[in-house]
Amino acid sequence: MRAVLAWIGDWLPPSLYFAIAGKSAETATTEPQPSRLPNLMTRLRRAFHSLDDLPDAIPAPWREGNETEPLLIEMATIDDIAFAVVAANADVSAAIRRSSALERLHRLAREAGALGTDRAVDAALKREGR
Repeated sequence: MRAVLAWIGDWLPPSLYFAIAGKSAETATTEPQPSRLPNLMTRLRRAFHSLDDLPDAIPAPWREGNETEPLLIEMATIDDIAFAVVAANADVSAAIRRSSALERLHRLAREAGALGTDRAVDAALKREGR
């Protein structure tokens, strides 16, 4: 019976669910309960396959409290998600800049005639005559 109530609890309004379960609705909270959170993420990912790569938590240094503790996606506000997008875009930009710099170093070394076992920095400097 408990499993059936847990399953239909996702579909019923809280007042009706608690009436069937024999509990008062006053014990319910408006915040999502941690035990239900994985179920919410599973449902979200099934509904939107483009969210398969959505992380379970995001860093949230802008929030008060423990700045190193990640914030569960289920508990994140729209603003939290927006700040996480900005931070993720900054990480992507930094990764692209690093990749571009590495590609440039590789190209400079190859243009200087370096082989696979040669040191890239030495070859690039040699190419520039330094």
